[in-house]
Amino acid sequence: MRDVSKTSLLKTLTGAGIRPSAQRLEILEYISSHETHPTAEDIYRHLVQTNPTLSRTTVFNSVKLMAQKGLVNDINISPDSTRYDSADFPPHAHFMCRECGRIYDVSIDLTSLHLPSEFICDNVNIFFKGLCPECAVKAKKAP
Repeated sequence: MRDVSKTSLLKTLTGAGIRPSAQRLEILEYISSHETHPTAEDIYRHLVQTNPTLSRTTVFNSVKLMAQKGLVNDINISPDSTRYDSADFPPHAHFMCRECGRIYDVSIDLTSLHLPSEFICDNVNIFFKGLCPECAVKAKKAP
């Protein structure tokens, strides 16, 4: 879990032109402080435990807005759900294990990727799929 200050998150929201609310701040804090690449549903299930008035719609609309404003990256690595990752993390790729479903951050040199100058890119998603080290060991042991 990463430590993120509420003051910096508040500045991030307002700097992106998003009206800060307690719910939006809490959602951005959750995404920014966890490396789990949560879905909007994961975020909702976690936050509703301490904020029972939080609605699913608020979470889904907030993460969509934050992705549109570039505060979070939407990762479409799995066909069944979009995952979210903080845009403040250094550029990286993702690896999804086909067996356990866990998503890992993977360091990758993106400097060799070039886009024609007439394109403006604000989000890059590179992902790999296969078996994570734990599942690969289990697969080798299986008969």
